[in-house]
Amino acid sequence: MSENKLDLIFKAYDIRGIFGETLTPETAYKIGYAYADFVDSEKIIIGHDGRLSNKEMLNAVASGIKKNNKSILYIGTVPTDVVYSLSGIKDMPGVVVTASHNPKEWTGLKLCNKGATPIGIETGLLEIKNKVANLNIEIDIQNNFKEENIVDSYIEHLNSIVETKNINDSISFGIDAGNGALGSVIEKLENSYKLNFDSLYMDVDGNFPNHPADPSDENNLKELKALVIKKNKAFGVAFDGDADRAVFIDNLGNLISGSLMTALVSDWLNEKKESLKVVHNVNVSPAVVKYLNGKGITTIRSKVGHSYIKQIMREEEADFGGEHSAHFYLKENYYADSGIVTLLIFLQILSEKNTNAVGLIDSYNFPPSSGEINFEVESVDESLKKIENSFENSFDKLDGISYFDDNYWFNVRGSNTESKLRLNAEAGDEETLKALINKITNIIKI
Repeated sequence: MSENKLDLIFKAYDIRGIFGETLTPETAYKIGYAYADFVDSEKIIIGHDGRLSNKEMLNAVASGIKKNNKSILYIGTVPTDVVYSLSGIKDMPGVVVTASHNPKEWTGLKLCNKGATPIGIETGLLEIKNKVANLNIEIDIQNNFKEENIVDSYIEHLNSIVETKNINDSISFGIDAGNGALGSVIEKLENSYKLNFDSLYMDVDGNFPNHPADPSDENNLKELKALVIKKNKAFGVAFDGDADRAVFIDNLGNLISGSLMTALVSDWLNEKKESLKVVHNVNVSPAVVKYLNGKGITTIRSKVGHSYIKQIMREEEADFGGEHSAHFYLKENYYADSGIVTLLIFLQILSEKNTNAVGLIDSYNFPPSSGEINFEVESVDESLKKIENSFENSFDKLDGISYFDDNYWFNVRGSNTESKLRLNAEAGDEETLKALINKITNIIKI
């Protein structure tokens, strides 16, 4: 298989493509074989989200793994973080068939090694890609993989992180599952923690008939906001397609940004731990980072993406990781990102503080920020160069380009999973922020 075709699907920290076009079962079979060769384990966990193509992808990947004389622990339809947690619990590699928040025609793979250790382009994914490019094996896709239900082990693991007694079951909130994988575990989660919620779109449905399973787009939060306000809920939470990401809104329907959530959880952990270390990506608000540093919290900056965050967290033995995109990582969860763990922590914080979401965030007074603004562009590199040439001072280039001024900040970077340019900005006041966004928008569109 040509490397050019593989370049389309191998991203910085996972594999994604359109099913049957850029990512076929035959390619998935070879990836399974190469992945089995890369990991040092005789058995591999495999699960998937609720996409329509998942059984075909499962059969292809699992058959490729089996072809390489490794066995499978198939756990069915589950959120991505179930595979990560079980990878840690059982000290086994894991693969998830998912394309996260992408549209229904997409599919993909997230890979990890034993102990939920990430496999990104710099930690094995490139090696797997090169092996796939040179593989010449007969494709023999089977379909007799028996599902084993071991989600109870995952629930027990959650109980060890957030004890059931620490959550006040009178806290009533709203959940929008977006017809994603959360629905596959919600009953056991509800029973274990006696959760008190009203739900939207909890049925797992790969057609995503109600709205895209992408809570980063506020258009997809409209119904959740209406539910929270109408029924006077303490807060709302929306999950993406594979439920490793959770986006929160307060009881008035206002978005709680990933940066603000990073501050909230870090503050809570700082009350319980000494010498707290927090890893954050380049998109987390500089004002939040400054605030955390002022509390004596050590902060470490990272590229965007779960494999980068996890690797740095392990190297630094960091306690927590936060991304502006609403992925949150915890040391006790094998450094893995989990929307479900974040929800449970948020419930414990509200229980301990005896308040609702607005009461919790009222004490924070961060400058206005843009949220993530996406642009479709012909060339990411050319667009970034145009922006660079339009500002006087030098740019930080850890991930995309970041510009720090006395009264504003912004980061612009190409998406690792889509052909988009992503802008995040912050300024001392709304007028400056608006002018900054307009300036960058005009530069990109020239």
